[in-house]
Amino acid sequence: MNILIAPNSMKGSLNAFDFADIVEKALMDYSSKFNLRKVPVADGGDLTGEIIAKALNAERIKIDVKNPVGKKITSQYFISGKTAIIEMADASGMKLIEKTELNPQKTSSFGTGELINDAIKKGCNEILLTIGGSATVDGGMGMMEALGFSFLDKTGIELQANGNNLGKVVEIVATKKIPEISIKIICDVNNPLLGEQGSAAVFGPQKGATPDMVIQLENGLKNWADILLKKTGKKITEIEGTGAAGGISMPLLSFFNAAIVPGADFVLSLLNFDEHVKWADVVITGEGKLDAQTLNNKAPFAVSKWAKKENKPVFAIGGSVEKEASAAFDGVFSIMNEFMSIEFAMKNATRLLYDFTFKFAEELYKY
Repeated sequence: MNILIAPNSMKGSLNAFDFADIVEKALMDYSSKFNLRKVPVADGGDLTGEIIAKALNAERIKIDVKNPVGKKITSQYFISGKTAIIEMADASGMKLIEKTELNPQKTSSFGTGELINDAIKKGCNEILLTIGGSATVDGGMGMMEALGFSFLDKTGIELQANGNNLGKVVEIVATKKIPEISIKIICDVNNPLLGEQGSAAVFGPQKGATPDMVIQLENGLKNWADILLKKTGKKITEIEGTGAAGGISMPLLSFFNAAIVPGADFVLSLLNFDEHVKWADVVITGEGKLDAQTLNNKAPFAVSKWAKKENKPVFAIGGSVEKEASAAFDGVFSIMNEFMSIEFAMKNATRLLYDFTFKFAEELYKY
């Protein structure tokens, strides 16, 4: 039996590579007769940059940048030919700061701009930007500051680039020479910029926003979008996905040759996933949480969709699992039991995943 192992990361517990390795070990420990192939996947969220970099055999570049609260850190991105793979979370991510530092009025995407700027200086003309896990709701203002743009208030005073000042911008001063680069913004959600499903309302609280902050950030993003429209003539508020990562795509869509691309399908195409599916008899995927949101073309859903084109059965393994996710798969399974806390499961994910997969191997063997 040919088994394709194609998981996403279990956020906070296991990255996609480790997830695949554990499933592989459990299956091989059960029977050496399984033929296994590991193809870890992503959708714009955690570790997407690493997945793409491996697919493109890219070189890792390390540079010092400012994290979301302005502290110098050593960050990274990747280069393959003239293409740079940049993961926003590696410069402007929640993982880089303490919970007590989360405040989307103060945090900035400046470090992401530093990564882009360094890639341009090294001769890259294409940027693949993955935007999951950000700590910011600054509309990409900080990123643009790092790229040489500045922002003025109604008195002509230059503003610091952060979420708090989005609503104060009345003029954008562009850099003298805007780089001629193309940018693919790899995104795992399709939220609009504004409204009940928008950037401030949905993602602001995750990044430390109080209800009052959410209102201010919403108004700030609306003003920022209006100023960008006035400056470039491009209306981008209705584009799906502009609400992701604190609206970072807005100035990129406005000033550059940029487009938002659905993360999961983009990554699977890069991985030549259709060829792996054709080889397989059975596909195993999964991630930390399998629920109704999974059906919104998250990585496991995309894996299943591609496998179903070839009529291949797909089984999904998760931590927290809700019945709504079952519609996409031939079987959905949790490594947890009903008496187990999520905290315990996350801490012991390696053992729990191994134990479940070893038992599940018996069912696969009969398949």
